[in-house]
Amino acid sequence: MMNKLNGERPELNAREREEIMRVLMESLGLQTAAEFRLYDPYEECVVVGVVERVDPYTRTFTVESDRFKMADIIRASALV
Repeated sequence: MMNKLNGERPELNAREREEIMRVLMESLGLQTAAEFRLYDPYEECVVVGVVERVDPYTRTFTVESDRFKMADIIRASALV
């Protein structure tokens, strides 16, 4: 998890990256809500909602018309 004292971006392993992509694609395809924790060195940033679009060229995703960088996701979970 993120070290709030120095704001370092956490390193994700392959399993964590796969889980993030699974949650992104599931939310997009099934129109289910998900929660994404994004890296920010100064504050906790959480995006909750249904993924409307994933752009593989810009590596961004859209929730409620707001665009976010996929590289900033440090944790993702499906909401039931």
